[in-house]
This record gives sequence, structure tokens and C-alpha cells, in this order.
Amino acid sequence: MTADLTIEMLPPEQVEAEWETLEPMFAAACKSNAISDVDIEAEDIRVAAAAGMCVVFGFRAKGKLSMALALQFTDTNGHKGAEIMAMGGRHLMRFKEAYWGLILDWLKANGCEFLDAYANERLAKIYSNKFGFDKSCTLVRMTL
Repeated sequence: MTADLTIEMLPPEQVEAEWETLEPMFAAACKSNAISDVDIEAEDIRVAAAAGMCVVFGFRAKGKLSMALALQFTDTNGHKGAEIMAMGGRHLMRFKEAYWGLILDWLKANGCEFLDAYANERLAKIYSNKFGFDKSCTLVRMTL
């Protein structure tokens, strides 16, 4: 791990205190594909974090909040998993190299059997090639 990179799980009060920095990261992530653009907004993450319904990891480069990851636990027919609500900011690959394995270990330690993410095609390839996602499908939606 690089000394100038740190990770921390942000408690709800810290999410609120740093929302001015977190909001643009999450807003950009939420707008990253046609599904998440209508299903989730950055404000939804702030509210979920305040209610304890999601966890936010903050990544700092040289002490400055540089990237953030919001996860929520899910249950699919009795199988506990997690879903990436949003991941955004700068230095993604540096943080991935330093901390992705720790996040996966934390998810496993919390009983998760899988991790899901909605992603556009470009990000889906990155998630598969760089982050180890091994299954994918195409979600199609008809807006009513």
C-alpha cells in the first residue's frame, strides 16, 4: 500500500460533513449510465448513509478525499450480497491496487456471497478486466 493513500469507512456524520466533496463524485457516478441516471441520485446515497442503509468508503490521496465508494447490502432469495450504489472520484486504479482486496475481504467477513454493480458497457469491461467481476448480464428496461 502506498503511504499517501488511505481508506476509511465514513460514519454517517462524516458523510454529512464531507458531503460538499462527496456529492459531485457520486453525482457523476449516478449519471454514468441510462439506468442509474433515472434510478439513483447522489442525494439518495446521503439519505441512505444517514439512515445506516449503506456504507461509504472514503479514499484519500495525501489526506484529501479523492474517491468514494457507496455499498448497500442486499438479499436475493436468502443469499446475502452487496451492490455498488456509486463509485467515483480520482485515482481509481491506485486505490483499486491498494484496497480492493481489503474491501472484498470485508464484504466476505460480513457474509456477502456476491457483489453486483450496474455499469455501462465500458465500465462493465473495466470491472471484469480490472476488478475481477466474473459474471454479467444485460439489463433491458422499458420505461412505462
